[in-house]
Amino acid sequence: MRILAAYLVAAALLGGCNTVAGVKEDSRQAADYTYEKKEEYQRALAAQARELDVKIDELKAKAGRASDAVKSEFARDMEALDRQKAVLAQKMEAVKASSASAWTDVKAGANSAMDSVKQTYEKAKARFQ
Repeated sequence: MRILAAYLVAAALLGGCNTVAGVKEDSRQAADYTYEKKEEYQRALAAQARELDVKIDELKAKAGRASDAVKSEFARDMEALDRQKAVLAQKMEAVKASSASAWTDVKAGANSAMDSVKQTYEKAKARFQ
């Protein structure tokens, strides 16, 4: 009996999705909702970037007191980080200019760029632990 009830509830919830047109409409509504959250996403991404900039500045201060070998490795990390931050800046601009149809891809690219920046930061930070 429970299984039958579960099927009936699922059928009721998916009532609009029982046709190809219903599935397409639901997918379009989901994409529109995500795109509507674009400004919120932009603010969150910018806040993450600012937070990382503060942490990077703190790390640079620590590097000033490190040995020459660590400074050399840290400099390479910072070069990589600068390149990745440039890519992130481009992705953030793409987010601002994105259309609803490209939103999912643009957002994925920005997330990937932010992940790369964070990973490189963590690698540089590990030199001081």
